[in-house]
Amino acid sequence: MEKAADTVAAGSVKLHVFMPSGKKLWTVVGRKGEYWVDPELSFCSCKDYYFVTLSGGAPCYHIKSVEKAIEEGMEALEFSDDDYAGFLQALAGEAENALH
Repeated sequence: MEKAADTVAAGSVKLHVFMPSGKKLWTVVGRKGEYWVDPELSFCSCKDYYFVTLSGGAPCYHIKSVEKAIEEGMEALEFSDDDYAGFLQALAGEAENALH
């Protein structure tokens, strides 16, 4: 869990809350981009998730980092609901680039 703790300490884990809806998105800035993480589904948009975690391997460090941030009670970054669609599009673009 050391890498996860280091990732949280470096400020690479972010909780984005969109208001007034209260929608939440977790992201982790990794070596090759910013990844979307859903801790409730144990999902991450990184390559390791697809090639290791889904094959029965351990969760990627991005998932572990978000779990650590939740344990530590990380504060959220607030955004307007008007920014939600554009944020998702940018995140999807990052995920697509990271898979290539």
